[in-house]
Amino acid sequence: MRVSLVLKKDCMVCREIARNVLEYGEKELGLEMYLDAEAVNDLTWSKVYRPGVDKVDAVIVVGGDGTLFRFLHKIRNECEILLLTVKAGRRNFFMEIRPEEVKQRLKDFAEGRYLIEEYPRLDVIVLKRDFTTPSALNDIVLTSWGPYRHKVIGLDVYVDEEKLYSITGDGIVVATPVGSTAYALSAGGPIVDHRLSCVVVVPIAPMQFNAKPVVLSLDRRLRIGVAHGDVALVVDGELVDKLVVGESVEVFRSRCSAKLVRFSRFSTYARLFA
Repeated sequence: MRVSLVLKKDCMVCREIARNVLEYGEKELGLEMYLDAEAVNDLTWSKVYRPGVDKVDAVIVVGGDGTLFRFLHKIRNECEILLLTVKAGRRNFFMEIRPEEVKQRLKDFAEGRYLIEEYPRLDVIVLKRDFTTPSALNDIVLTSWGPYRHKVIGLDVYVDEEKLYSITGDGIVVATPVGSTAYALSAGGPIVDHRLSCVVVVPIAPMQFNAKPVVLSLDRRLRIGVAHGDVALVVDGELVDKLVVGESVEVFRSRCSAKLVRFSRFSTYARLFA
């Protein structure tokens, strides 16, 4: 089995974890251990992994949620990689393994003692330009941009070509079930059980009274057009493109889910309300 480590940048704890786990996995468990190409200047290891280029069976992501998001954006449409997540960042909602138990969990994984939680992701295409962004695990956000960040924008929202509403405000969040507990929740959206097959649409500070959060089937396709203002297209907190009046994006379910390895049942509510 081929297993790689991907580390949060400039993280001494992450490098120490990697040093211990690389040798343990290779010498004690008989795994083929690889190190992310971005970390080779910090650690000495002969086998190098380039996300989106090289093939591995599993990846140990050491960091926080942002490290996980960035890695998923790199691998795009690689659907079968299993992800083990180690807590070493500021935001650890998705991360499960404590640093001191990494070796034991890797042994459990190698011997088949684990569960797999699959999380749906969202794809977004900028129409007419045919530009496809990385898939979102949490959410896709359209919001005001640049020197006009303090100004409202206008968006037209369609569901399977049927108009849902036009909104004027700070933007809109389109979230997966697990992403409903992130930006969508702070914008006034509902908490959605992450096992539901749905997508959450949440206007951000709309001026219209009828522009309410909506929960839709994950099989529906959303089209969002820019009617007014300069708009930033943000995927899992990362700016990926800028839109102008007349441009539209289409949001739909990705063919690839994120497969996270769990060693106990993941509880959204326990993490939210702990």
